[in-house]
Amino acid sequence: MRRELAGATDRTQVDHTVPSASESNSVIGTNDVTEAGATRRSVAVSFVVSCAEALALGVAAWLSGSFAVGAQALAGAADVGVQVFLLIGVLSSARPADDAHPLGYGRERFFWSFLAALSSFAGGGGLGLVGAAYAALHPSPVDHYPLAYLVLVMTLALDAFALEVALRSPRREAAKRGYSLRTLLGRTTDSASKALVVGGGTAVMGGVVALAGLFLSQQTRSPTPDTVASALIGLLLLAGSVLLLRQNRELLTGRGVPLPMAREMRRVVAAQRDVVDVPDLFAVVVGPSSLIVDGDVTFSDDLDVPQVEQTIMCIASALRERWPLIDYVYLTPVPKARPRGAPWSRS
Repeated sequence: MRRELAGATDRTQVDHTVPSASESNSVIGTNDVTEAGATRRSVAVSFVVSCAEALALGVAAWLSGSFAVGAQALAGAADVGVQVFLLIGVLSSARPADDAHPLGYGRERFFWSFLAALSSFAGGGGLGLVGAAYAALHPSPVDHYPLAYLVLVMTLALDAFALEVALRSPRREAAKRGYSLRTLLGRTTDSASKALVVGGGTAVMGGVVALAGLFLSQQTRSPTPDTVASALIGLLLLAGSVLLLRQNRELLTGRGVPLPMAREMRRVVAAQRDVVDVPDLFAVVVGPSSLIVDGDVTFSDDLDVPQVEQTIMCIASALRERWPLIDYVYLTPVPKARPRGAPWSRS
């Protein structure tokens, strides 16, 4: 029976997908809608905050001559572009699957998040360091300290508020899964949510650094601390951008799940009735809340084709029950192990 079934797989692609709208969304569907709405709200809040900050910091930097305040203004201006990219990604990735994109548009969010991180890298970090270099070569006195302090404290409070809003959804998810917030952010595939948290965190730290630089410049009557603060803010933005660029590159290029998770998936499949062996099994991230599982399975000799199909459906249900992020399950019945991606010989 195995050889017969393998031949049928070559000719008619019996690789069975078992998604039903109710089944694949029964656990994560409500969460997806809720979390997507929370992410959109977080992006909207960050966008409004960034616009207000960029304007206020730009005026304060111009009047005071502080390059640290100017670096924060550049970071705020870059954040406006970042939020636009993130919002486009959140909205475009929510489109349902169609003939052109049968696995959905989930990776749209990774693409736009990649552009957002690139924007922050060049616009915030790059220009901040250029400004710091210019300040070091052409030092100028800092003035209008009260105005600079006022604007920095206000923007720091706004950044803290935006960060708190961005952290609400990850905190809920971490509590539900029993993870620490740090562990969740390290494992999450929601690139927009992580970008908001990383961007908010660097903004808060940048505000503290700018305040410290301004205070030290006032106490020492030297522009050097302010210039150093400007450089540190640029480095902070570069570090955060590199972290996000790395994550989104991995997601765009088809990142798989962690090896312990893949091994556990294989154990779940192998434990099902009438499964003799699981020669190959892997899972790939196809969206912020979507996985696809693919692999080869060897079934008992005494099963006919309808029984194999029924067993595959049971396997898919068991996998989705354990990992609700799994939207698609493709399993190929095989008589023995084969190299990944290699067709069966017809000889």
